[in-house]
This record gives sequence, structure tokens and C-alpha cells, in this order.
Amino acid sequence: MSRQRQNLQFRREQLLRQINAALDLLQGSLHRNPSQRGYHLTAKINQKTVTKYVRLELVPQVRAMTRNHLKLRRLLGRLSDVNWRLLQLPPDL
Repeated sequence: MSRQRQNLQFRREQLLRQINAALDLLQGSLHRNPSQRGYHLTAKINQKTVTKYVRLELVPQVRAMTRNHLKLRRLLGRLSDVNWRLLQLPPDL
């Protein structure tokens, strides 16, 4: 197996572990509107904006979960790049 293939497969395994660790996620953004009480999680679902009330004690957990969503999107992009590079390598004989 070529050194380049080994490096890419190692990187792919690392990305898969990071993706697995970030699966505790929520899609959307957390915000506080001064004219309303508390915090709200807003997300686009089926071309409609959906807003959900978030209790104050859940705000730190929701923040972490929305960060995981953004992190996961970046990781999936990197995984796609690594997979593409693996496909471009000549097959091992």
C-alpha cells in the first residue's frame, strides 16, 4: 500500500472518530430577542423558519449542540475531500 494512501486512510479514520464525537447536535441558531422572554432556537426546515423556546437552564447545552452542528458540517466537507483524494489514487496491486 502506498504511503499516500496510508496517510489518507489514517486521516479518514481520524475524521470519522471526530464526526462520531460530534453527533450530539442541534440545527439552528440560538438567540435572545430583547422584546421576548428567554432564548429561542431558530432553524430553517422545509423552507420555513421554525422557532423554539429554550429554557434558561438548557442554554449552555443548546449552545454546545449548535456548535457541534457547525463542526460536523466542516468535518463532513473534509471527509468528502479525503474520500475524493482516495478515489483519485491508482489502485493498489
